[in-house]
Amino acid sequence: MATQRTPALIVRKVYCTSPNRPVRRGKNSCRGACLYPRPILPPRFNSVPMARLITTSASRSPSIDPVTSESQVWLSSSKVEKYARIDINPVTLEELLQLGETHDLLSSARFAHNELPKRMARRVKGVNPWIKSVYQLYHDSLEKLLSLPEPVDQETQQIFTEELRKLVQAHQEVIPKLAKGFKECIKYMTRDSATNFLDNMIHARIGIRVIAEHHLSLYTPAANYIGVVNTRLSPASLVTSVAKYAQELCEFNYGSSPEFNIIGHTDTLMAYIGVHLEYIFMELIKNAFRATVEYSQRTGRADHPPVEIAICKGPEDVIIRIRDQGGGISSKDFPHIWEYSYTTVPKYDEGDGIFSTQARMEMQSGVGGPIAGK
Repeated sequence: MATQRTPALIVRKVYCTSPNRPVRRGKNSCRGACLYPRPILPPRFNSVPMARLITTSASRSPSIDPVTSESQVWLSSSKVEKYARIDINPVTLEELLQLGETHDLLSSARFAHNELPKRMARRVKGVNPWIKSVYQLYHDSLEKLLSLPEPVDQETQQIFTEELRKLVQAHQEVIPKLAKGFKECIKYMTRDSATNFLDNMIHARIGIRVIAEHHLSLYTPAANYIGVVNTRLSPASLVTSVAKYAQELCEFNYGSSPEFNIIGHTDTLMAYIGVHLEYIFMELIKNAFRATVEYSQRTGRADHPPVEIAICKGPEDVIIRIRDQGGGISSKDFPHIWEYSYTTVPKYDEGDGIFSTQARMEMQSGVGGPIAGK
């Protein structure tokens, strides 16, 4: 009997200069994750639509991470060199669900024990040498992981899990430190090297934190969850709560906000890491609300047209489209919209620039905090 393909998730945002002239943005609407239409769940899970998440770090070849001449000075550890050269295994939701469903905590611990040192070593090699505290944190974490015995029984499994919990907590402040370091050195870096550095760092953190926090979450099971994966996630419910919060932000900043309508297959359920989808929704909906209000202010439009959120469940995809009438993206901005340092927010409202969003959302902890970790 052939295994039924299960749906993947595609999030799209449509910007409109007018209701009849949509300008489409690419379907990969966030930097944090790459979404591919691949079957994920074993047959027993096929009643719930599914999306596959592969972190970019997991799908990169070992030769991708650049090592600058400055970095070589820092690479004094043969352990770093050894583990950074080992291929890493892709992290799929199927593997996370299978580990959690069998309640095999020892297998989960052994997988994390085997996979995390390789990813940590790559971060030691890939981190910018100017950000010493971040480098030192990854280096110390790698040394700690390598010093732990391989989980082979309940005692060694418990030792590994407790130490892993401490390491996850220690890495909570990496993104704020990274933001400060980035602000200090951005003027000395080319646009491409800045983008590559941040892409590699953030993508790698997603994989590291998914592995670590999934294992830790298996010790505190919750209804409809296997580790960090919500097996019955409702996109409609999640986008509703996110849109209401975005409305509050919009009203606080502008004094008004547009309404939103959710249409389509609103009863869709899927298995996914909710905090990742929540972050994507928040970024896109905030942008849609802000564009709508500012376009109304510029054009003298009396009422804000609603933002339309459509959920479409197909045989192999769950497509979520966010459509606003906020004036669209100007042609001069298109070459720059994926740059970390680019923003249309006025200077007085930038805060920490590219990291101001993460700073405002620090209360939303979770895998990758919200995606890449705090």
